[in-house]
Amino acid sequence: MSGPDGGRSLARMLRVSILALFLEAALALVLGVVFGDTGQPEPGEERVSALTLVVLPFTPLLALLPAAAVSAVIVLPAVLLGEDLARRTGSRALWWQLLLSTAAGALLLPLAGWRGWLVGAVCVATATLLTRPARRGYFVALLLWGAVTVLTVFLLGGIGLYAGAIET
Repeated sequence: MSGPDGGRSLARMLRVSILALFLEAALALVLGVVFGDTGQPEPGEERVSALTLVVLPFTPLLALLPAAAVSAVIVLPAVLLGEDLARRTGSRALWWQLLLSTAAGALLLPLAGWRGWLVGAVCVATATLLTRPARRGYFVALLLWGAVTVLTVFLLGGIGLYAGAIET
């Protein structure tokens, strides 16, 4: 990373990592809506309040700080350290990166138990795998295909709910 393009390459990797985490969060939100308990409001509860409508546009901004922190502190070091370890040992960087990202997911083990560790490890590993080739600059392609994936899951989930194939 010491070349003239090193800083731009790290910035691209950081943007891709944040986007990957955002897409994972959007997919989790869609799956929570489809399979979760959000279809039926509690008795006496409004479906959408005015406060919800005011706060909704700012929700991605609230998620930016944690996504940037996870990207900078966990995902980028896993990618870069995995490449360095692969160079030193003569092995493939992919396996080191997966090992490091899975170990980083273990930070959630005391807080969220085994399920939390599994979810954290998968999320960080996915972001790591999508960040690896980011030096070639494919942010727009990831944005488009990620949005298509999230919308497809939402559409199929809505059809499944409407058809009665999925019960909440």
